[in-house]
Amino acid sequence: MSQTSEPSPRQILLQKKDHLPHDIILNILANLPVKSVLRFRCVSKTWDSSITTPDFISTHLNLNNNNNNLAYLIHVYSDPIIPSNTTIPSFISGYDHTFNRVSEYSIPSALPLSRAHSADSCNGLVCLTQYGRFFTNIHLWNPSIRKFKRLSDSSLPQYYCISTGFAYDSKTNDYKVVKISQKGSPHNPGVELGAEVYTLRSDSWRRVGISLKNNAVILEKNQTSIFVSGALHWLEYVSEAQMHHYMILSFEVNNDKFREIALPDGQQEMLPQGLIAKPKRLMVFKGKLAFISRDFERINNINEDESYRDFRRSYLYKYNTCFIWVMEEYGVHESWSKLFFVQFDNAVDFLGCTSRGELLAIEYVVDSKFRCKAVVSIDFETQLLKYLGFRNLPQILTTFMESLVLLDGATELSG
Repeated sequence: MSQTSEPSPRQILLQKKDHLPHDIILNILANLPVKSVLRFRCVSKTWDSSITTPDFISTHLNLNNNNNNLAYLIHVYSDPIIPSNTTIPSFISGYDHTFNRVSEYSIPSALPLSRAHSADSCNGLVCLTQYGRFFTNIHLWNPSIRKFKRLSDSSLPQYYCISTGFAYDSKTNDYKVVKISQKGSPHNPGVELGAEVYTLRSDSWRRVGISLKNNAVILEKNQTSIFVSGALHWLEYVSEAQMHHYMILSFEVNNDKFREIALPDGQQEMLPQGLIAKPKRLMVFKGKLAFISRDFERINNINEDESYRDFRRSYLYKYNTCFIWVMEEYGVHESWSKLFFVQFDNAVDFLGCTSRGELLAIEYVVDSKFRCKAVVSIDFETQLLKYLGFRNLPQILTTFMESLVLLDGATELSG
């Protein structure tokens, strides 16, 4: 007896499209992958108009949020041995949770990805930012559906953009880009800060207040923000009365309010008086606000002496100064907890944590006769280190999932 294979969802829909109620058809479509949904747009004008509605896009996003096999979007620098006049295809790759490449998306020349200084991702949208003197180019891009949108220019003339953040506002079902700028030259840190918020639905910027306890605040240029517990976060450096310390600047997405979060007092343990631990990078650890502390610095402006330099060398040699702090209950200062202590021999920078809680770091490795940099993941609990196999350092590394966001608007890419 010959066996017949079961019909695919596409075959069922095409066979039954004139017999099934329209709401049942939409329910079936909303459970399909992005590529399959896009193919069904050409079935009829009715299907196309239904698929491109905001309601369907949101429903598809919610249903597929936990069924997406993609986890990261990664783009590495071009190979330096390839001649600059050689035309080669440009792609950005999608990876699963174990960093196996599962998809590729072409990068048309209309999108200035190679010149982007930062990239954030939310619900399948990637926010690319290119900084310049008194200008900032920002694009929203959905690689899955090949659509992008260039944001309008700033409403703050004579302000220099320091950093941006990108997030989803669940209260208004809208996407927001936050831009933090400082007045005047970028070479004069600690001057007046200004902030703007762009909403996708209004397609416009508006200025929001950013009132801080101390005006002498410095934000690192091009710093990547992190989104957790409904807020965007940046590290800030506060200088007052010849004393220095670090804090976290947060922006609550649902109410457009800035506030400051103090770092844990306990991070100063094991350090002599007059020294503070230096937070290296903010991150999200298993859905919680966290940061990694590496190295330390003086809290006043006294000159370095030999005893300070000797202590610093011995401290770095003994501990490698890598501590992971996690805020167990968001907004509660007393809930800061030092969960992990990681020793590195050759770590030079940190990229953040994976969704499973592994730390991504850049380490020096010896490849044949050459010393080069490589991306590694470290499991905190087992202390196991895994090389991820990238030939060059990532220019872009962000979380990612496929979605239909922007399908109802924006510019379709060609080429």
